[in-house]
Amino acid sequence: MTISPRFYKVERDGPVVIWKFDNPPRNLATIDTMTELVGLVEEFDKDAELRVGIVTSATPGKFIQHFDVSLILEWAEQFKNLSEDQASQILATFPPPRGIGDHTSKPVICSINGPVEGGGCEMALGCDFRFIASDAFMGQPEVDGGIIPGGGGTQRLARLVGVARAMELCMTGRRINPEEAERLGLVTAVCEPEALMLAVMAFANNLAAKPPLAIANIKKAIYEGSNMPLHDGLMLERKLFFESMQSDDAIHTMRLYVAAGQDREKLLAIVEKVGPDPEKIAELLAKEKE
Repeated sequence: MTISPRFYKVERDGPVVIWKFDNPPRNLATIDTMTELVGLVEEFDKDAELRVGIVTSATPGKFIQHFDVSLILEWAEQFKNLSEDQASQILATFPPPRGIGDHTSKPVICSINGPVEGGGCEMALGCDFRFIASDAFMGQPEVDGGIIPGGGGTQRLARLVGVARAMELCMTGRRINPEEAERLGLVTAVCEPEALMLAVMAFANNLAAKPPLAIANIKKAIYEGSNMPLHDGLMLERKLFFESMQSDDAIHTMRLYVAAGQDREKLLAIVEKVGPDPEKIAELLAKEKE
């Protein structure tokens, strides 16, 4: 790791890396904390040994309170007396808005082990998957400060839960409890606090065992294709299908599947017994034929 993180405790567990947010006393997000996380994710993307990333908090029960409002207030006071042209020129210097998951072709999971609102919630929405502890909650309360979500909240919520529900959540600023978050599709699962990381790690290891090019191309097809007309999305999907099909992983896996009589349950049982190693699977299938 070339980055010396100030705001994240970094742990590795086989093919999984965990970034634990640590910015006491309130765990407020700032430009510095978000920039550091982006750097860690981009470094993870280049590490061939790592397959899945997890963002969580180093302090269970306290994830990210929200973005530091004192910084937003500074921007408000600086922008207040600028002309529209001056403000536009400054905004043009900002980098394009991107979610955490956009900085890597690998899956990124957000393990929400405490309340998360505002900019923290937007960070979570920018990950590929979200798991939440049953004693946590999510929310976009910016309206109560006279502003709107500015880090992707309006756009990602609308795409995840639909325009009407996103409008209601952003205009009321109310808290979203875990059960509602799961019902709306904002999170993959709700877990008891003590079981949260166990569930997240099991999910992460399952993803890590999948062929990496297939995982990357599924992510690309869904994210890029969802912003295209249907025909263009289908053409992208076809292109990525043929790209995936040519990989060594795909050829080996399909050979094993065919050798198992195209019996998915049989192949899964073998994988559970000997692991995902293609050579061991092939060896066991060969023995069965003898």
